[in-house]
Amino acid sequence: MSEHHSEELPLTADAFQHPAASRRNVTARLVQVPPPGAEPEKDANETEAAAEPEKEAPAAAGDPGSRPVEPVAAPPPDPATIVTPEHVTENTYAAGPHGYPAPAGQPWPQDPYPAAGYSHPQPSPVAPAAGRHPAGPMAEPSPAFGYDQFAATSRQNAPASPAEWGWRGRIRRMSGGRFSPAMSTEEAQYRAALTEVQKSFAGPRTIVFVNPKGGASTTTSTLMAARTFGVHRGGGVVAWDNNETRGTLGQRAMGGGHTNTARELLQNLHQFENNAQARVGDLGLYVRGQGPAFFDVLASDDRAEVTGHIDAGDVIRLHRLFSRFYKMILVDTGNNIRAANWLTSVQASNLLVVTTTIRQDSAQAALWMLDSLEKEVFGPGQLRHRAITVLAEPAEKYDPKMKATIRSIFGGRTRGVYEVPFDPALVDGGVINYDRISERSHRAWLYACAGMAAAL
Repeated sequence: MSEHHSEELPLTADAFQHPAASRRNVTARLVQVPPPGAEPEKDANETEAAAEPEKEAPAAAGDPGSRPVEPVAAPPPDPATIVTPEHVTENTYAAGPHGYPAPAGQPWPQDPYPAAGYSHPQPSPVAPAAGRHPAGPMAEPSPAFGYDQFAATSRQNAPASPAEWGWRGRIRRMSGGRFSPAMSTEEAQYRAALTEVQKSFAGPRTIVFVNPKGGASTTTSTLMAARTFGVHRGGGVVAWDNNETRGTLGQRAMGGGHTNTARELLQNLHQFENNAQARVGDLGLYVRGQGPAFFDVLASDDRAEVTGHIDAGDVIRLHRLFSRFYKMILVDTGNNIRAANWLTSVQASNLLVVTTTIRQDSAQAALWMLDSLEKEVFGPGQLRHRAITVLAEPAEKYDPKMKATIRSIFGGRTRGVYEVPFDPALVDGGVINYDRISERSHRAWLYACAGMAAAL
């Protein structure tokens, strides 16, 4: 029996080559399995070793009795068993671009970083989401979350106001806030209307109340709307009687401690027009403050001995002055739609309020006026977006069929129709005491003014 000795190969520089390079230089040997019953084929090295007598290796230096092992070259491989790159198929694992094997049947993609002389990829940009890579150029970063965004978010997330009306409000008050039911639908609608009335406008706004028929609630509507806007907006409102001679707005408003009217203001208007230092308080000599109603009144001239009329130029000058000092200008008009001051105020308006009662003569006069304005001033159909209607009950009893008819007609001619109930505190023709007005009337006027604000 011959003994087989393991032969050690010398370590050379080739052993420290890159794995990919070493794989290209290493050849594989395939082991052929003989068929059953056949005698195993001997290796060529074993045959050569059996034919030649075993040689004793020389002793290593300094080690008596031992001989150094001389390197023996590896026998030439069988050409039939060598696997060359030409024999690699898609089922054979091949080295990837960075020395790692790719799965069978899935060749490695080309190096995404083909720069010459650089074998490692550059750091990729931060992906927008974990585990995902953008298909194209990265989007610009979103702007920083600043004060405006924070304030808007805070307003949106503000807790809703607690209920104040009915049993919901009583439960909240009796429990000290531990139980706070949601507001009823009616109360929520009221809060929404209040918010609309209180909103800010990009500049002064002018609302003109019109109906050539006397007794159509034009003056009353002007005062009630001024009171509603003044109370809920905190002031900045003036009600102006633009009758060419004598109106009744000043008679139905609180006195301001003086009897000056639009005529006196026009006579001294140069003090405001040519004076950049003029103040809203200086107007107190001509307008009449309405106390807890938070609005001012400019009365029309009511002295019989004074002759003359307010013309278009006067209206323009007064309107320019009020636009400097007030946020909202509410104008009561007279009965003559052909008068220059009447037409000028209508043309200067941001919104027309058509007032009418549930009476045939009042409604007919308003329709005649609308036809004339669309024909001569605004054009066909234009008032559909520039006017609203206030429909007032003239008495406790009225014809419901006529009410439905008037509501339907004016609903097609203006933006909307807002009903206000009959109130005994408003029909006597004297100075209006707002404390005597019913809560039902105040609420109806809030909804009407919300409709006006929405149209501005």
